[in-house]
Amino acid sequence: MDFPQLANPLVLLLISPVVLAGWYAIRKGIPRALIISRIVILSLLIIALASPYTLGTSTIRDEAPKITVVSDQTLSMDLFNKDTGQKIFEALKSKTPTTFKQFAGIKSPIGDEVIQDAEGNNNIVLVSDGNSNYGKDLFEAISFVSKTGTKVFAVRQEPIHNDASVEIVSAKNLIIGNENTFNIVVRQAGNETSYKLDVDIDGTSVESESFTQTERTKVIPVSYTFNSLGTHKVTATITPTSEDYNPLNNVFYKSVFVVPKPQVLMVTDDKTSPLYTVASSLYQVTALNNVSDDLSPYKAVIIDNKDAGQLNADSLRKYVGGGGGLVVVGGDASYDKGNYNNSPVEALLPIISRAAEYRGGKNIVILIDASGSTSAKDATTGISLIGQIDANAQSVVKYIDRGSSIGIVAFGGKIEQTDIISMASDASRNDYIQWISKIGPTGIANPTNIDDGLAAALEMLDKAGGTKTIIVISDGTQISEDSTTVNKLIQQNVDILFLQVSTTFLTPQMKQDAILPGGKPTGYQELASVFGKSVQVLNPDERICTINMCLSENPSPEITPTPTPTPEISHEYPLVAVDTSHFITQYLNLTASVTGYNDVTPKLGSDELVATTDGKPILTTWGFGLGRVAAFTTDNGDPSAGDPSRPWASAVYSGENSRLISSMINWAIGDPRPTGGVVIQAEDIWGGTPGKVIVTSNTLPQVKLDGAPVDLSRTGPTTYETSINLEKAGFHDLSGYGIAVNYPLEYRDVGFNDQLESVINANGGRVYDESEVEGLLLLDIKEKAVRTVQEPMSQKEPFLLAALGLFLTEVIVRRLKDYRKERPVIEENPPRGAPVAEPAAAE
Repeated sequence: MDFPQLANPLVLLLISPVVLAGWYAIRKGIPRALIISRIVILSLLIIALASPYTLGTSTIRDEAPKITVVSDQTLSMDLFNKDTGQKIFEALKSKTPTTFKQFAGIKSPIGDEVIQDAEGNNNIVLVSDGNSNYGKDLFEAISFVSKTGTKVFAVRQEPIHNDASVEIVSAKNLIIGNENTFNIVVRQAGNETSYKLDVDIDGTSVESESFTQTERTKVIPVSYTFNSLGTHKVTATITPTSEDYNPLNNVFYKSVFVVPKPQVLMVTDDKTSPLYTVASSLYQVTALNNVSDDLSPYKAVIIDNKDAGQLNADSLRKYVGGGGGLVVVGGDASYDKGNYNNSPVEALLPIISRAAEYRGGKNIVILIDASGSTSAKDATTGISLIGQIDANAQSVVKYIDRGSSIGIVAFGGKIEQTDIISMASDASRNDYIQWISKIGPTGIANPTNIDDGLAAALEMLDKAGGTKTIIVISDGTQISEDSTTVNKLIQQNVDILFLQVSTTFLTPQMKQDAILPGGKPTGYQELASVFGKSVQVLNPDERICTINMCLSENPSPEITPTPTPTPEISHEYPLVAVDTSHFITQYLNLTASVTGYNDVTPKLGSDELVATTDGKPILTTWGFGLGRVAAFTTDNGDPSAGDPSRPWASAVYSGENSRLISSMINWAIGDPRPTGGVVIQAEDIWGGTPGKVIVTSNTLPQVKLDGAPVDLSRTGPTTYETSINLEKAGFHDLSGYGIAVNYPLEYRDVGFNDQLESVINANGGRVYDESEVEGLLLLDIKEKAVRTVQEPMSQKEPFLLAALGLFLTEVIVRRLKDYRKERPVIEENPPRGAPVAEPAAAE
């Protein structure tokens, strides 16, 4: 029990005069026991007067839940029926307290609107495309308000118009003579569009092709090599041959600035390696055997397979802290094999040069019940069993750590299954989420066959190393009849979790009754008991995994790895991009494998970008001071006399995979332009969105935008800043540095954001189709309008009862004493006196 808190703690000060008065009374001769008793009694009354309380948990069901309908009326919603929000409000307002709010404009601050409208005990119905482009991140906002008691629901609208947008994604500052890739990103609101794509560079066509696009987003890479310095203009235009609602977003402008090859220092003993070949073809490389004291001429330093004792840590720290780039490449003399652990060099790196205890990773098979009985829906809420099963399976895929591998088995009348693969890649997670969403019962007669499902899961795990777990997600109607498979699972120490979903909200007692009806276990519970487990029943708003916890794993506050030897290399380790949104890995088609690596652990605050499918880090980055550091923990692709297993990573340095190396070094370099003189930094901007301009100069610079002077504000000894807001789309000149202005950002993301549904489902809400929203929305909200709140519970009674009991005890004791004093003494056998003789009568 928690120690009580006090609502009026200052009242306790009254105990002091009570104690002083008691001490004075004792000095005056009043009996000590009496005074102490009265002090204790009065102190207990004073404590009760201070209003002690504890926080208790209570469950509240709201029969008339408050609803706020938030209607997105921004420009991107022109593709949908903009009256939907108003219609939902009109349908709900007579049935429950309902508020209608809307926002409009050329920006979509949807996350801000969600936080603003959350009251802690209400429900938000979001009528929007979910494409937030301003303010608080929408997905973070939904997660935040759900923790305060507000549930978020949404309506999936089908666009009444199709629209396509085009965007060019590439670096701003490019290097002369190097092949550059411009990723042309075409998005559509509908399911199919046809268009012709034209890409021009400096007025010359470099790509012209027609496409029929069936995916929502398509990336078309276009390669080009610049042979002249300065500003260059890139334009991408799509000409749709099918419906296209808004032609404004059919043209995209990209201004790039081409600079001379930057100087790069490569500390290596191997000038024949593929790493050296790639670097020297892209940059002006100076090769040395050690780190020089003066690194200022170089834009980046590449350290190739060097022992920590050979590196000048002080020089590197000063260089990187001042804005330099550092790339450390592994090998048989580097990282865990080169005494980096706890060295001064390791302090600069985003990794710890030792591994966490090697366990082979976690291997999980999700066993999905797709039998006919799971097609049942609750008559009031419309929630289906298969929907709840899929949502829980998707939560595991979405939130399990990147070091785990997952396979999926769906059992019913037949078995469907995937391979067991690493969850290090976001693409793999998305594929599995889509696979789960397509699984479902084919009919009521579709029988349950959990034994075949367990056998398939066991076969999957037979070839896996590390820990093995099976998660069974079902409606609870299974009975196992095959003891052979069960015995094998027990013998192989496979951990099994048994989950049972519910379409209605159950209290803890009702959950217990669901698996022990009438005190007798169900067949599903009996199966769980064989493994020493109990079935876990999940309500519609509960998930086995959330963003903060998955499979009862609490995040560790810090990394405390245990050094172990690198596992023996016996095969290739395929590489996967862990983070596909980073500059280095965005739109990178990585297909290489390595045969070896340095076993390291990423530090807290670092970004793990590439790993093996077993979860071993290969490329990890972070910022150090003003500079950037990349830890590439495999080798340079060249054989080594000291290690017959090398080369480890020769495949990484060839073909499309070599883009990983160039992107890694380009990221470390940052701005490749030489320092000195006037250096302007300004990204291309979206129409209606101000752009920031940073100018570096030792003297007050004179900067002109399209010939007109620009006012600058000094922000540092050599830095000046200003803000520009250009409405005219196209190319603009900023003292020789090109800037492109494009259509407003509101028009880039078109159609309904498919990621919104998984986020809302994971936070206890639901996304409805337009056809079902009026019939199910209110019923669902009422069913889910159960919240747990903490309320103060008074704890005065124990103190009052103690005071009363002590007072009564004192009174009784005193009365007994007084009674004994006043009672007369009665002798049982009083002594008899001698008889007195009567005098004789006179005669």
